[in-house]
Amino acid sequence: MACGAPARAELMRNARLLLLVLPLLSLAAAHSAPRLPALVFVSRNGPGAGMAGVPGLGPRDRTLAEGGTLLVRESNGRFRLLVPAGTLFDVSDPCVSWDGKRIVFAGAAARDSAWRIYVVGATGRGLRAITRTDRALDLSPLGGDPRAFERYDDFDPCWLPDGRVCFASTRFPQIAQAGGLVASNLFTVNADGTDLRRLTTERNGGEEPTVDPASGRIVYTRWWFNRYLASESETSGITTDRTCAVPSDTVDLWIAVSVMTDGDGVRLAGGDPRGRASMAAYQPALLSDGTLVGVRGERLPLSPEGGRLTVQLFPRGFAAPRLLAGGGVNGASACSPMFLPDGRVVLSLDRTGGGDFGLYAVRQDGSGLTRILDFPGTLELDAAPLVSRHQPPVIAPQLTSPMPDLPVTTVDRLHDLTNTFRFDCLNVFANAGLDQPFPAAPPMQRGVRIRFYAALARPGAAGGDSVVLVGETPVTPAGAVHQDGMPSDVPLFEQLVDERGRVLRSASGPAHVPGLNAGRFGTGTKCVGCHAGHSALPVPASHGLGKWVNATPSAEITATGTAPGGAGPGAVGDRRTLGPPGEVAWVGLSAAETLRLRWKWPIEVNALVVYALRPDSEMGTDLQIHECEVRFFRNGQMTGSRVLRGTLSPSGTRLGCDGVRVDEIEVHPLHVTGRVLHRPAVAIAEIETIARLVED
Repeated sequence: MACGAPARAELMRNARLLLLVLPLLSLAAAHSAPRLPALVFVSRNGPGAGMAGVPGLGPRDRTLAEGGTLLVRESNGRFRLLVPAGTLFDVSDPCVSWDGKRIVFAGAAARDSAWRIYVVGATGRGLRAITRTDRALDLSPLGGDPRAFERYDDFDPCWLPDGRVCFASTRFPQIAQAGGLVASNLFTVNADGTDLRRLTTERNGGEEPTVDPASGRIVYTRWWFNRYLASESETSGITTDRTCAVPSDTVDLWIAVSVMTDGDGVRLAGGDPRGRASMAAYQPALLSDGTLVGVRGERLPLSPEGGRLTVQLFPRGFAAPRLLAGGGVNGASACSPMFLPDGRVVLSLDRTGGGDFGLYAVRQDGSGLTRILDFPGTLELDAAPLVSRHQPPVIAPQLTSPMPDLPVTTVDRLHDLTNTFRFDCLNVFANAGLDQPFPAAPPMQRGVRIRFYAALARPGAAGGDSVVLVGETPVTPAGAVHQDGMPSDVPLFEQLVDERGRVLRSASGPAHVPGLNAGRFGTGTKCVGCHAGHSALPVPASHGLGKWVNATPSAEITATGTAPGGAGPGAVGDRRTLGPPGEVAWVGLSAAETLRLRWKWPIEVNALVVYALRPDSEMGTDLQIHECEVRFFRNGQMTGSRVLRGTLSPSGTRLGCDGVRVDEIEVHPLHVTGRVLHRPAVAIAEIETIARLVED
């Protein structure tokens, strides 16, 4: 769309002002330039009067156009325009090619025009658009007002290792479940503008793609939300009324996930799944060791805007977050993080909450915050090093069939037996390993069933969809789900119920997926567990291996005596060994106590692994358990016992159990020396029961 006369006049006035000011800024910056590589970034006008938010961030402001310029800060501190002044009205999201020779970015030709993707050389030559206003769709099958989808925007581009460009777009006509906005999805296009393809079927939004430098997978942020809640008062098993729902926390935020370069194999990319705010990672960026950095909003869905913004870092991917900048301290907000070649993070920071963002660098531990530049009256955002980078592995796309142009609207499409994928969860009761930041799976039990729900597009209806129960199928006694014929490229979610139809629960809430996923046509999903972050757990090599899980979190755990003020007997099943004894371990009342683990259904035990307390002289803990008896019970009768001889290790001491079938195990320390928290006592940090439910 061509600029109108008023918009073009405003654009030219801003351009002339910038051309006058830029030499002065370069001269001043050159005298105080921190040691940095060349950076490409955008300098943008803030939102209009009465508006809050940051241009380019969140579902409302991602395509806000207020005017901006694409610039380079050279390593000597001087500046230059990368795109001639007046060429585009606004710009955002520059990304540098792996060889450092080209930049892809999003641009708007006028204030009211749609955003498209552009490529330009690092010298400023060769500017061209690689996406265009060329969609030709019959929108009538969607019903409602087709004008909601007349405009579509392309934004957030990044280079893939094979030379293609991945970007976010609202080309796929679907209304998000919250906010009434068009949902975003990922697309790819060749660098010459050919072969445009959709990659994802996000129900609410998928944007801000980047590339994992270690694997070559695409990492992006998805709007993780599901307006359909688990209910035991509704015959459908779901409700949109929270007063009729099974109690649960609110899940409505942007999380970082990764997919293959053809959109298959979605899984969590990082964060701390034990909480909600600790999972937030908008505008993600990664290092080769998995370290993830992203943005968390004061309002997690970033809608209508995010409030005070925080840049948080997750060491090696899955860990408690580390605050780098922003966070509302003195009103501060931070966004647009990107790693520098030396490992520091360059980000945009508004130190006082006034809405004026400048560029800063900070170390990964949050120290050494240094200002790079801050132009008066504008927002400096989206900085990226203008250098060559190590090219990640090239993952050749395996799925070549084009995805549908329109979202699914009919029940018949859910059961056509042609456009399908296979759903495999090897064990819904599987847990993560010890001391990993993942909540527990539902307890092991018999008679479990899984329900599959699909969201059909209804753009004119509240929430933009209606829900259909696709089917309900038994979970095997070993916890497995193997379901063929699942509808592909349709947003789906699942729910686990017991033999009476009640929703299963774990310590972290109901076993009801609080977001929606879609399987690609002709593929199969493979996972274990049914809890936040389960998609990040390694999948066993076979169905047989998948049957074996740590059954201790499923047990009722008691003790003959427990010291007051501690975590209690259940601490041996919380999958934690790191931390103070009173928080992560069972501490007995005396040195002669017994732990008892009891299961509602019999299990077959392959091994027991007992973890001793870690010594801590400052806390007066030097306990050692030199000998321990393990007793096995079935139906109230002891069926055998074994003795663990030798000092138990904090790294775990394993006792082979040869498939013994039990419904109760007692652990009785026999020979104990030392103290716990300055007094004689016995304590055990953790017990892993490697077992499976008895199937016959």
